[in-house]
Amino acid sequence: MRRLLVGFFFALLMSLPLGASRADLDITSTPSNVDFELVVVEADGCIYCRLFRRDVLPAYEASKQGKDAPVRFLDVNDIETARLDLKSTVDVVPTFVIVKSQHEVGRISGYMGPENFFHSIKYLIASAP
Repeated sequence: MRRLLVGFFFALLMSLPLGASRADLDITSTPSNVDFELVVVEADGCIYCRLFRRDVLPAYEASKQGKDAPVRFLDVNDIETARLDLKSTVDVVPTFVIVKSQHEVGRISGYMGPENFFHSIKYLIASAP
């Protein structure tokens, strides 16, 4: 019975529309005129990749972070041809890599929901060298 209830609440939670608050979208300490890019490594059929595109991507693209670090999607099978200097292999999809001049400066492994995503991206961009 407990397993059934957990499954029900998980399904209910996943069906609710998620979005980032305005406070999560604003970033004031982002270095300006820096060539950052957010590379989203995903795989075909990845449900969390679809959740990111549905729940986070529109708000991210409209945010200051989205303008400072535009999104580029990369299939996990095409990493070798992407000419990126990654610090380690990508073992989880989606993986969100902040890149500056084709060199990784930070990453988030896995989908964690809009609020945590925006906090993490804000930190990664602000702390980039």
